[in-house]
Amino acid sequence: MKKRKYRGTDPFKRLLNNPKNIERLYKLYYIISLWVWFAVVLGALIFIVWAVRYLGII
Repeated sequence: MKKRKYRGTDPFKRLLNNPKNIERLYKLYYIISLWVWFAVVLGALIFIVWAVRYLGII
């Protein structure tokens, strides 16, 4: 079954109409999600080090 070409005015749907654009958007989403997880882990490590040093938990 052939996919019909989108002829509306929504720019996001127009972007998703092309398989190359879908692949690029998923790659961008993947990179952004990796950076977010990296920032979360780094923040958790910094918090743990701060808590051990300044609060004297251990």
